[in-house]
Amino acid sequence: MIMKLLKILKIIAINIVVLIGLLIALNLSAIIIFHGYKKINPISNASGKTSSDIRAGLPNYKNIDWAKKHFEEFGELPAEYRSYIGWRRLPYEGETISIDEQGIRNTPQSELATEKSPIVVFLGGSAMWGTGSNDENTIPALFAKNAQGDYRTVNLGETAYNAFQGYLFLKLQIINGLSPDIVVSYDGVNDGYSLKSGLRPFGDIKEEEIRTIMKGKNREKEEKIEEALSFSHFFLNPLKSFISEFKSPSTLKDGNSNAKKITYDLSQERIDQTAIALLESWLSTKDLAEKHGARFIAVLQPTASIGKPYLEYLELDEDPFELFYPAVLKLLQTPKYQELSNYVIVLTGAFDIEEPIYIDNCHVSPNGNKIIATIIYDHINNSIDNKKRN
Repeated sequence: MIMKLLKILKIIAINIVVLIGLLIALNLSAIIIFHGYKKINPISNASGKTSSDIRAGLPNYKNIDWAKKHFEEFGELPAEYRSYIGWRRLPYEGETISIDEQGIRNTPQSELATEKSPIVVFLGGSAMWGTGSNDENTIPALFAKNAQGDYRTVNLGETAYNAFQGYLFLKLQIINGLSPDIVVSYDGVNDGYSLKSGLRPFGDIKEEEIRTIMKGKNREKEEKIEEALSFSHFFLNPLKSFISEFKSPSTLKDGNSNAKKITYDLSQERIDQTAIALLESWLSTKDLAEKHGARFIAVLQPTASIGKPYLEYLELDEDPFELFYPAVLKLLQTPKYQELSNYVIVLTGAFDIEEPIYIDNCHVSPNGNKIIATIIYDHINNSIDNKKRN
């Protein structure tokens, strides 16, 4: 009887060892396949960027040889926390992207520009910063090229900045000695994205993440230790990561993205509060600019869900702009903001042409930046000419 029991226990032990061995082999295989797959496939990682961003293969970049390198560099860019403004990128020197010690992207100037050329400062989020373009093809750089020395330009844009962050960063730069002659605030998209559930007007996209960290820092450490010792950490996470690559929703035709579905608070009260935050930020920027002798221009930037742009090559995520932008335009007609409306250029239809311009919901390739730079340059020149006539 005892011999039979020992034999059964031996068989069970052997089966357990075999099972554990199979799990370890499967786990190691998943890790190898997962990392190999990440290297050869242009699919975004958890941050939405990789060294092989699939946007580089869009028709927008058909004859642009630096596109792949640009998105590789874009995926490498480090950033750091900055008081009041949230974050700025660290200094970087690449083939398509260069950033100085203050976290400001380099803007090539016209050879005809001199120290006496008036300075145009551009504020905004990543569309102004230049996601999808090398240094020579951002909006400020193309504006400088159009100006032929009549203006120098400074790009104060930064990824995910809303209008209020732009205002704060401009204020800090003025304190440090910047003296602009014209300030252009190019906004709307990141302000609208603050309608995301868990955020609020005048809050930035990192607010919820920072709140979570500050509330549960110690508990988070405990949970990480528990997770590290868990069965799923060793045996299931690599498999889950590998499988999730194939279950992610696509954002580009013939391509994929790991972006989680975003939910928005689209109550009318919340939309109006967010629209007010944008307009109040513009008013603050206008007051700051005029206090220092500069002219102010606000631009309601284009987005793929507004107007009639060519989008046949893209499959885009849902966004709140079909509700948010009308609320902004409606408030601009109220007595409180009617004067501000005289300083606002609405460019929601700027890309209504049969040409691939968007590379996602709001970022564009250099041809789109060229359109915007030309419109802003012409607007400034026409306004100056009209003043001279009067």
